[in-house]
Amino acid sequence: MGSDIPKYDLQVDYIVGEGFERDLSDRYMNFPCKIESGFFILCMKGTMRVTINTNTYDIGGNDLMTLPPNYFMEIHSCSPDIQIYYAGFSSRFIESINLMKSTQHLLPLIKENPVIRLSQTDVHNYKMFYESFICSYKSSWTKSNKEIIKAVLTIFIQGATEIYKTQNGLKLFSSSRKSEIYQEFLQLVMKYYTIHHGASFYAELLGISLPHFCSSIKKVTGDTPLEIIASVILMDAKSQLKSTNEPVKKIALSLGFSNLSFFNKFFKQHTGVTPQEYREN
Repeated sequence: MGSDIPKYDLQVDYIVGEGFERDLSDRYMNFPCKIESGFFILCMKGTMRVTINTNTYDIGGNDLMTLPPNYFMEIHSCSPDIQIYYAGFSSRFIESINLMKSTQHLLPLIKENPVIRLSQTDVHNYKMFYESFICSYKSSWTKSNKEIIKAVLTIFIQGATEIYKTQNGLKLFSSSRKSEIYQEFLQLVMKYYTIHHGASFYAELLGISLPHFCSSIKKVTGDTPLEIIASVILMDAKSQLKSTNEPVKKIALSLGFSNLSFFNKFFKQHTGVTPQEYREN
């Protein structure tokens, strides 16, 4: 994979390949990265322990990770024999063709279940997909032909759609109004968490009272709105502290804190260490 995989978004429309270089895992190990591009990752052998957004998963052979744009990912560990196939598409390319709209109804299911175990037949089919695209990716005209890239993305999205349709027992919040409020809240948090940290702002945008908003989120997730907002802020803060050399004060301001003191207090309250201590460990 090498340097093809960025810390935030792809600089090209798409990449596809196989393997897992040790230096890559070392660069991304034990701190969350905010990824704006979309990825389809198939684990053939070995194991990985990763956190996707706020949930931790143990990845093994025959596991497929379907990762729509805009998520946080942290690699905790991976075995020496890890072997994966991957295909990634930049957020700009995905947005330009509006292809994700065709699977909008499945996005909540995918986001709640980004990792699923495939049958041997499905693994075999996916392996053929990857190997075919890896061969074609070596051609310069393939990389620059947006219709070909669109076709590749379509295959991966439709393949994931069909697989998710056949899966039983996947976690999905019910279709109640409270669940709808939670899904809408999550989308708003990802858009506004660097500006607005209070629950009342989101309740107002959703057009519901603050008590009803808070009780709905608590009933669906077990967490308060403030806890969810804080978890997203912390993932971004940890990512910036480990992957950039930006001053802590600048990171604090980028996340909507009016001064460094407030940010330090918030970070230590939730992690037990200061931002600078986290960066140095």
